[in-house]
Amino acid sequence: MMNHCVLLTRPHGSNEELSRLLKLSGIQSLERPMLEIRPVQKASQLKTQALNLDQCSCVIFVSRSAVRYGVELLEKYWPQWPKIDWFAVGKATGNALEEYGIKAAYPEQAGSEGLLDIEQLQNLNNKLVMIVRGRGGRELLATELSSRGAKVSYLEVYERIEIEYGEALPSDMFTHGVDLAVATSAQGMQHLLSSLTAQEIATLHLVVPSKRIARLADEMGCVHVHQADGADDDSLLQSILKAALLMQVGREGKN
Repeated sequence: MMNHCVLLTRPHGSNEELSRLLKLSGIQSLERPMLEIRPVQKASQLKTQALNLDQCSCVIFVSRSAVRYGVELLEKYWPQWPKIDWFAVGKATGNALEEYGIKAAYPEQAGSEGLLDIEQLQNLNNKLVMIVRGRGGRELLATELSSRGAKVSYLEVYERIEIEYGEALPSDMFTHGVDLAVATSAQGMQHLLSSLTAQEIATLHLVVPSKRIARLADEMGCVHVHQADGADDDSLLQSILKAALLMQVGREGKN
């Protein structure tokens, strides 16, 4: 396989395993997180919501960060979990919950759209549903679940802060020979592409975990978008390897 360098853009602490897997496959990586994740500092309000956990029929986690900060909060008040149906937006989030001993249902294709197709979330008349997320997330889940009769509440346990690199980011990418990037959130992807020129975007290969993020990347001018089966490391790795092979075949075809 030809030399490649992959830009890893997930928050600090989320890139190590994928970087290790890439190295084993002979691919170098460069870590430049697009977002910093910080816990929300609203202890009294969050405590009230956490204490109402046993009133919920379903709890939905929308990201690994939601798991990290959400479970950390809930464990303070619930040494034993009440009887609840747990859901995750995808495999990576589901795996994160499993590390805490929580078995959650999740869709094969990560994303809110796939989650909404799960059978247990079809008939929710008068059921209380808690969505654990970051501040200012998408409204699709709440809107659709409400239309199915659910009473939806949010437990917003973290916030996302965009990390500014300025001209250093494209310079670092050029220096390290980055030809492929991984973006697992819409905000992170948009922040990455907004830091690049139109020409840089057009030549960059981008791996994303969902149709929605792929569509947004396409709208921003990204021509080479590769959709992984999910945001977990194994799915991302397989998509990167396929993309690298396609890039190699394309280069050989030009020679």
